[in-house]
Amino acid sequence: MPEMEAAVSIVPERIRPFSYTELELNLSLSTKSAEPYWVEAVYEVPAPLSLAPDKNLSTAKALIGILSSGEQREKRVKVYAGSDTYPEIYKIKVTLFIYDKDGAISERKEYIKELECAEVSAKVAQPT
Repeated sequence: MPEMEAAVSIVPERIRPFSYTELELNLSLSTKSAEPYWVEAVYEVPAPLSLAPDKNLSTAKALIGILSSGEQREKRVKVYAGSDTYPEIYKIKVTLFIYDKDGAISERKEYIKELECAEVSAKVAQPT
């Protein structure tokens, strides 16, 4: 069983509804296992979010590569929101497939990151 640590983050963490926005989904991986592992990631975004700027693409696969002991890798993927993005919370799913030296799936991990789509409230100055 691989000792793999993963962290998923989204920049920015909140988007405005009904506006075009580019997001960056960051996946950071590190391993402490003695043997190397091959890692792939599958990204899934709900509509109306997309993984392509000019069409609706809800699923994509990225090859992370071979991680050896003590090695760290980072993969960044763009996510696009358009004018049809309504105020709600969207769940972005990242599934990691970790293969051993024989090419068999050693482990499968799922991560869900929530993206908030809401109006940013303006702060009103209160008289003192």
